[in-house]
Amino acid sequence: MRNMWVFISVTLLACFKDSLPQLNVCGRRHLNARIVGGEDAPKEAWPWTVSLHSPRYNGHFCGGSLISSEWVLSAAHCFSSVITSSVLVYLGRRTQQGVHDHEVNRTISELFIHPSYSSDYYNNDIALLHLSASVSFNKYIRPVCLAAENSSFPSGTSSWITGWGQTAAGVNLSHPRTLQQTVVPVVINSDCNNLLGATITDNMMCAGLLQGGKDTCQGDSGGPMVSRQCSVWVQSGIISKGHDCGQPYEPGVYTRVSQYQNWIMRSINQNLPGFITFNPLNSCFSVSQSTHL
Repeated sequence: MRNMWVFISVTLLACFKDSLPQLNVCGRRHLNARIVGGEDAPKEAWPWTVSLHSPRYNGHFCGGSLISSEWVLSAAHCFSSVITSSVLVYLGRRTQQGVHDHEVNRTISELFIHPSYSSDYYNNDIALLHLSASVSFNKYIRPVCLAAENSSFPSGTSSWITGWGQTAAGVNLSHPRTLQQTVVPVVINSDCNNLLGATITDNMMCAGLLQGGKDTCQGDSGGPMVSRQCSVWVQSGIISKGHDCGQPYEPGVYTRVSQYQNWIMRSINQNLPGFITFNPLNSCFSVSQSTHL
């Protein structure tokens, strides 16, 4: 019996020890508990959600997620028509209008677009943004954990999406443009292929309600889709592409984060994000940390 407890203790240490610094803080928010069909997100609810601004769009144009004190994850297609040096990254922001007591902003010192990104099919729709200066973590600004390779998101996995995009096709979020949140279930790739009549690659995942009504829309791209495992929030997807914003039988398409652990680790090289092997069938004692590559 004593040996079993030693094994459990060693397992937990292996899961959560500080070999990746972000793992001590990532995916944990202060709270315990428009996106089409969404609702206003409470303060401090999603401290990793980032707003990207460009003069070309007179403000917010895409989302992102903070993954370490110096790096943000977003979608490659967000940067097809903007000048990178002109983009402002806002962290700790909840509304797009009014007073922003807790936010900070940074420019982008380096932009890494996945070398195999396809603008035709949105395959490998992922980008890394190196911030001009690091940010300090608090209850309003905190990194999310990333889904490690071998993570599993079966059909029906509850997935939260957030963003400042349109609340319906052509309908902008109303004043003061508060961050929206909603939850959608994962739709497995084979079913998504059948529904959309499109090629959903292994680098993608889908989520949405068959009856529609909850979805991402224009302006949400690049933002995170996250699921909760025990007390930790893990980013499974990056908002990539949709069709008609919340229509029946048209789930949204997301970049599958777990496919890119190697690329992210190689690109960042230091101040690495925290990776968690997500599996909703695991007990809390089975949460595992990925190792350095």
